[in-house]
Amino acid sequence: MIHARKDYNRLQDPLAAKDKGIPKDEPVFLLRAQDPLFVPVLTIYATLARLIGCSFNLVQSVYAHIELARLWPVVKQRPDL
Repeated sequence: MIHARKDYNRLQDPLAAKDKGIPKDEPVFLLRAQDPLFVPVLTIYATLARLIGCSFNLVQSVYAHIELARLWPVVKQRPDL
């Protein structure tokens, strides 16, 4: 997988693409809970996912991550590459 940040390149999915893993040349974007945009972006994602008919479980999972991020103790930092 190809990350937007070079220091995230070490995060790899060992599952092969044929087994529903992430292909090594597929772009991936990772947000962290300490990013001040995490909650707004995931809120928009959950709304859009619901609008296009994604599963209830997916939408609920996104909202669960939003709640975890709100509880995250690390000070929110401006994102930077």
